Amino acid sequence: MALRGSGDATRRSVLEAAADLVATEGAARLTLDAVAERVGLSKGGILHHFATKDSLIAAMIEDVVAQFEGDLTRHMQGESGPGSFARAFLRACLDPDGALTRTLKVSAGILAAVAINSQLLAPLRRRYDEWRRRLEDDGIDPAIAELVRSAADGLWLGNVLELGVASAAMRKRMFAKLIELTGA
Repeated sequence: MALRGSGDATRRSVLEAAADLVATEGAARLTLDAVAERVGLSKGGILHHFATKDSLIAAMIEDVVAQFEGDLTRHMQGESGPGSFARAFLRACLDPDGALTRTLKVSAGILAAVAINSQLLAPLRRRYDEWRRRLEDDGIDPAIAELVRSAADGLWLGNVLELGVASAAMRKRMFAKLIELTGA
């Protein structure tokens, strides 16, 4: 049965179906036909929103970045002084309700891009460069800011790939130590 509703709602459903497909079946199974079947649209319905698989993957990445930016903005509220962006970045990366840690599905666009066409990561790389510049200019030792960023990225990636995931208690302790490093 085909989806009914606004174009934005349909587009959102397609992005969610594509992320779910990658998360459950792997990036190699990401095809427009498979997404169409999963979301209940014709392939033409998918093509109306995404002309190619690459454009779908690019939109998945843009979606992850937009959600993360929202998390950063939310975590910046109430923060001030040196290290404020580093603390917000750390919280956004490790927030269990945040875009990057909800589930593997949220990160499916990034994983699909790496597996299928790493050039699709260019917008994310540019955005990451901006985040790194903000961290370097955050009023704390740039080496500490980079250490905090690297640790947050490593914890996030380990969680996504289920590689040596620390216990909840240990993650809480590590998070507290990283926050402490930012001068809070």
